[in-house]
Amino acid sequence: MPRWKFFFALTHRPHPVLDATGRQGHTKRMPKLCVFLTFLGLMSGLVAQTTAPLEVVNSAIAAVNDLGRQVVLGKMKTSLDRMYPQWKDRMSRKLGGEPALEKQFDEAVAEMVRQGTSMISFRTHGFPKVYEVFPGKKVEMVDGKQVETLINTKWLLLIPTEVRYRVMQKQEAMVIESKGFQVAIADKEKLQWTFIDGSGLTVQDMRSLFISLPADMELPAIQRRAVPKEELLKQ
Repeated sequence: MPRWKFFFALTHRPHPVLDATGRQGHTKRMPKLCVFLTFLGLMSGLVAQTTAPLEVVNSAIAAVNDLGRQVVLGKMKTSLDRMYPQWKDRMSRKLGGEPALEKQFDEAVAEMVRQGTSMISFRTHGFPKVYEVFPGKKVEMVDGKQVETLINTKWLLLIPTEVRYRVMQKQEAMVIESKGFQVAIADKEKLQWTFIDGSGLTVQDMRSLFISLPADMELPAIQRRAVPKEELLKQ
């Protein structure tokens, strides 16, 4: 049953009403708002930005750097292969299917080559923002009884990145620096990371995928600039 139907059934279950004689009479729907609001309260307790063990953060950063390294080496399809599956499915549906998405991707790469644009470096920098997402349940034994608790089952990290491109303009090469971010997502039990590129991403996009993210979350800024030749000579 879809989640919204489950909670509608939970909060709008018919309840018997006793008539003047004390016998059960007709029924009417009485919303169990307290139950529903309690659930929302539990959900809101699982949304705040948090911290993660150092090994989780290092694992995510290493995975993002490896993704960038593969693309710099010319293995452009790696970014498509390692895309977060639900985001990839959404993009595919918008275009009419996964073959259409791959076609658009190939055309974009071909256009970069035609224009003489190439990625020359990729690195992560700064410290990621960490969230726990994807609410689930955990059953534990407490005093000999099974107790269900709400937990978040995935790590989500916003990892700042710096990418440099070499671009041909009027027969002259220039370097463009793009500061953005990658969204790294993994099950807590596996740490097999998949990604969403931050370019053009909005908070609404993120919350449509991960409803427990806070509405006031802030995404890292996207900044682009032409790198002065003097700066390049110093490096």
